[in-house]
Amino acid sequence: MIPHVVLTWVTTAPGGAENSVAELAGNLARLVPSVDVVWWRQGGPSAGSCAPAHVQEVTDWHGYQQVLAHACSPSDDRPVVVISSHRTAAADVLLAPNARVIPVVRHVVNADQVLRVISPTDGSMAERTIGTLPWELLGSVPVWVGISHASSAALRKHAPQARYVSTIHNGVTIPAEAPARTRPDTGRLLIASVARTVPWKRVDHLVRAVSDPRLSTAVRLDVFGEPGSHQPDLTRLATQLAAPVRFMGYADDLPQRLADYDLLATASVQEGFGRAVIDAAGAATPSLVPDAGASPELVLDGLTGMVYDPDDPNDLVAALTDALLDREMLARMGSAARALAEAWYTPGRCAAQYLTLVMGQQPRSLAAAQ
Repeated sequence: MIPHVVLTWVTTAPGGAENSVAELAGNLARLVPSVDVVWWRQGGPSAGSCAPAHVQEVTDWHGYQQVLAHACSPSDDRPVVVISSHRTAAADVLLAPNARVIPVVRHVVNADQVLRVISPTDGSMAERTIGTLPWELLGSVPVWVGISHASSAALRKHAPQARYVSTIHNGVTIPAEAPARTRPDTGRLLIASVARTVPWKRVDHLVRAVSDPRLSTAVRLDVFGEPGSHQPDLTRLATQLAAPVRFMGYADDLPQRLADYDLLATASVQEGFGRAVIDAAGAATPSLVPDAGASPELVLDGLTGMVYDPDDPNDLVAALTDALLDREMLARMGSAARALAEAWYTPGRCAAQYLTLVMGQQPRSLAAAQ
């Protein structure tokens, strides 16, 4: 029997993960008869359209408990598979004992990294490391998903209790045609970065790089993303260094915006996927990424973008200088990046891979769960 699929998500701020969950829900609902989305807003955005999936938004623990229990009790007694995340996985296992729960890890975790998770007993947001998650509940999880090979490898290393880990790269909807560039040609290299301004995104490395005297008069860096805890420090740093940087805030029309940039640059070494790289590819804009985390999986060095040593500030400056001096190279890379995104990073491919996992899950009986 084809399972009923439920996706759960807790959102605390707008970002790429929210878009990825919504796209997965909509595309899965084109493949299976029914998909429910339980979207818990804790300061983050509304789910928007996940059509043809059915979305139910909640704002508190009581609502989450009720809606999830109802979503996991279909009237026709079909088996239920819950596609979860590390935040709600333990709660989902406890609240839906007759369902199979597949948690998705969207980070490159390490042993000491603090993860914010929902307590399965009272719904509060607790801070745990990967090793101190409630594995007495999570031991029943048959398969975990990492959204990149780097994410999966880190999970296997730091959470050996996860019995099986599958890698499914996110899918990203890109325009049927690359958006037209509308900015005037000033000769300056325009660089975009998409990152919430929190320390682990390491935006300060980009700010320092573009302030280098060899670059500062010929480049500009625009940072798109929700202001975070590091925003005041970054603003002060940019002022102190007289860096050519603008903080643009969150943009929901990112693919169109990125068409007006020569290059996307990132600095995080813990990126679980890096959706902005594929958004940029959809605009035929190449990316410059560190050789760490999932970034090297998304960018083929010298073909669809450039990869630099994150431990060597001079290597970042050198890569930006190469980009400044060879715009034809950037155009070729942008075209190749778009072709790669069209071929592989599609929402349909992503949904089909999740469907393979969903169809492989055998339902647990209530007696076994108890």
